[in-house]
Amino acid sequence: MNTALPDLWILVTLAAATFQTLRFMLQKHLAAVTLSAAGATFSRFFYSAPLVVVLLAIYLAQSGTPLPGLSTAFWGFGAMGGLAQILATVCVVLLFKSRNFAVGITLKKTEVMQTVLVGWIVLGEGVTLLGFGAVALGLMGVLLLSAPPGEVRWHWRQMGNRAVALGLGSGVLFAISGVCYRGASLEIASQDPLLRAGVTLAAVTSMQMLCMALWLRLREAGQLRAVWRARRVAA
Repeated sequence: MNTALPDLWILVTLAAATFQTLRFMLQKHLAAVTLSAAGATFSRFFYSAPLVVVLLAIYLAQSGTPLPGLSTAFWGFGAMGGLAQILATVCVVLLFKSRNFAVGITLKKTEVMQTVLVGWIVLGEGVTLLGFGAVALGLMGVLLLSAPPGEVRWHWRQMGNRAVALGLGSGVLFAISGVCYRGASLEIASQDPLLRAGVTLAAVTSMQMLCMALWLRLREAGQLRAVWRARRVAA
């Protein structure tokens, strides 16, 4: 049996978690020093979408694979996931302004548990009863972190504070976006997982970049210039 794939899966997962945490640290810095919550969120897509498109073009050229046709369902899943990710990122940036970074990241990580539930509802992909039990246990552990700073004891009333609402809200929205991205990638008629992932990522980040640029132009025009001025960190 070839064990290289499971080992690679573990390494890629750890690398993704590390890079994601570093990205949120930089977004926290941008939101605290330079940009608004919307501006910090836009910077994520403004500097990534062109790179993703270029990498996809290189992959298609090197592999000799034509760009697959994209259905209405693909764009529907992609748009829904893209919007959910934008709102989730705004929630996380606002969360960083109200609680420390470690608590913010932990509450945001409820997305891992909530993705199981959203995937079951949207795509019909469930887990065993033991798996659901593990999800519930993990969720309760995260909620214990919702106590305001300085308080040792935890009570259900603490569930009503703003940090918990933002943290759990971002988790729900990130879960929705992840499941929608999976739904979009499954709409692509290809057995190549890299191609499906690349096309989905390129389409979604491009939509996010264009939509947020329009939003900022209408509501926070100064943030477009601020994102460009912050390019050394934002990129």
